[in-house]
Amino acid sequence: MSAEAAKAESYDERYYRQTCGGSEFFDRYGGRVVKPALALALKRAQMKEGMTALDAGCGRGELLYQLEKRGIKAVGADFSPAALGLAAKTTKAPVMRADARRLPFVDALFDRIFFLGVVDHLPDADLESVLGEFRRVLKPGGLLLLSTCVNTDYHKRKTYALRRTLARALRLAVPAPLRSTEDEALHVNEHNESGLRLLFERNGWNARVEPRPNDKFAVAELYEPPLPPDFPLKPAKPWRRLLHAAFFRGPWKKYLARELFCVAAPQKR
Repeated sequence: MSAEAAKAESYDERYYRQTCGGSEFFDRYGGRVVKPALALALKRAQMKEGMTALDAGCGRGELLYQLEKRGIKAVGADFSPAALGLAAKTTKAPVMRADARRLPFVDALFDRIFFLGVVDHLPDADLESVLGEFRRVLKPGGLLLLSTCVNTDYHKRKTYALRRTLARALRLAVPAPLRSTEDEALHVNEHNESGLRLLFERNGWNARVEPRPNDKFAVAELYEPPLPPDFPLKPAKPWRRLLHAAFFRGPWKKYLARELFCVAAPQKR
C-alpha cells in the first residue's frame, strides 16, 4: 500500500497520555499494572531471569518496568522524543531514540523482541526492513512478540456493518466507529488475520496469529486477583462470558477478534 508513516512529532506527550491505548492504566499505575496487550505479551514471552529483551516502540515504558522487575536485561527503543521522556521516568532500563529499520545493535543480541501496538503505524515497505532487522538482532531460538491495535475484519470490514444492523434491529446500543480522525492518520496500515499471516510469510517468518477477544473477557486470564479497586477494565458478567465462549471459536474467531497477537520466529535459512 502507498501509506507513509507519521512523523515523530505526531506522537507527542498528549498522544501518549490521552490517546494511546492503555493511557488509563498508565495514569493510575505507571508501570505497576499494565494494559491487557502488555500483560498478554509478558505471559506468552516465557522469559527467565537474565534473558535479554528489546522493546521496539517502547512508548511510555510500562513493559520495560515489568521486564526489569523480573530480572530481564531489557532496553527500549522509540523514535518519539516524547515517548522516551516518559519512559525514562517510568523505568530504570536504558531507552534510546532509534529507527527500527536500522537498529543500533550487534547481531544475535536479544532473546525476545516486543513490537506491541506498532505494526499498524508502519507501511509494508518499512515493515519488511523492520522484520529484517529483528531477524538480525534475535538470538537463535529467539522470539518476536507482536500485537496489532485493531483487527480490521471486526472494526471495519466483515462484521462491523452486521453488528450495527443487528443493534438497530434489536434496539441496542449501536457500536460506534473505533478510531478518531487522529487515529486514522497514525494507523496507516491496519491488519486482519490473513494479512498479518501473509506479512510474516513474505518475509520468512513462522508465526502463530492469535485472534484476541474484547479485553473484558480476558481479565481472569491476564490478571491475578485481587484487582485494584480502581481497575479501569470491568470484567464481563458471567452470562456474557458464556455467550461469548459459544461464538468466539473456530473460523469465527478471526472475524470476531478485537485485536491480533503473534508469536513469531525467523525461518531457518
